Amino acid sequence: MKNNVIRMFLAVSAASGMATALHAQTPDFSAKVPFAFQAAGKVFAAGNYLVREHGYLGIPSMQNAATGDTAFVAGSSHTLTRVGPTRLVFHCYAGNTCFLAEIRPSIGPGIAIAMTKVEKGIANGDQPREVAAVAVDLHHGE
Repeated sequence: MKNNVIRMFLAVSAASGMATALHAQTPDFSAKVPFAFQAAGKVFAAGNYLVREHGYLGIPSMQNAATGDTAFVAGSSHTLTRVGPTRLVFHCYAGNTCFLAEIRPSIGPGIAIAMTKVEKGIANGDQPREVAAVAVDLHHGE
């Protein structure tokens, strides 16, 4: 019985360590977003943002560096293949309404952000969609 408890403890510890190691492969980074945007149903002002992933599922969050306001980006999925430099990708409509669409880290899979009802409504209208990419600072989190 004692051996089984020890084995179970070691197995859980090893699994936790592996999840932490996998999570550590995706660094935190910062980005200066020069326009207001929406993510997770929340409006963000232009500014510097820290992007982090949390937990073994890698749920991303956006934190305004000036105010400390943070929002978790629910409805995202790690499905994009890694392509090019680290960046944030936005879908913009009518030149001034932008939505976070992708988080593309340099390490690990990219994160696709699901469209909100608001964005779906705009996208189904007659407004053309433009794509804006914002480069990031990989050394911020180090």
